[in-house]
Amino acid sequence: MDKPAKILIGGIFAGALVYGLGEMNTFWLERKVQELQRACVAATEAEAKKQGTLSTLTSIFLGKATCDPVELARSDGYPGIQGQLAAAERDVLRWANWPQISGIAISLMCCFPWLWYFFLRRIRELREAILGK
Repeated sequence: MDKPAKILIGGIFAGALVYGLGEMNTFWLERKVQELQRACVAATEAEAKKQGTLSTLTSIFLGKATCDPVELARSDGYPGIQGQLAAAERDVLRWANWPQISGIAISLMCCFPWLWYFFLRRIRELREAILGK
């Protein structure tokens, strides 16, 4: 097997490996968000039981006690568990497309040598056909 073919096969495997590791990291980040969301809901419920019914309704209408990660990620400055949840959701959103992009980019970059020599062989065949060899 020639060197460009080895680079092509190695690049495909490297791209698949990077994609797989990236998807595992994305899964880990999403799991972290789910755990933080459960902790946020538990903390909110504990605070609601401690404060009573009237203050719970007030905090719901004023929007102080939110545990939606997407909503928290849009704004900044939340303290405690909500701040951790917002940061974790931003990490998930930031990382979401990188496994696919990097896996495809590595595979494409490694296929360039093989394509180069493939087209050079076709050009040589065309030249020999035109010259009658």
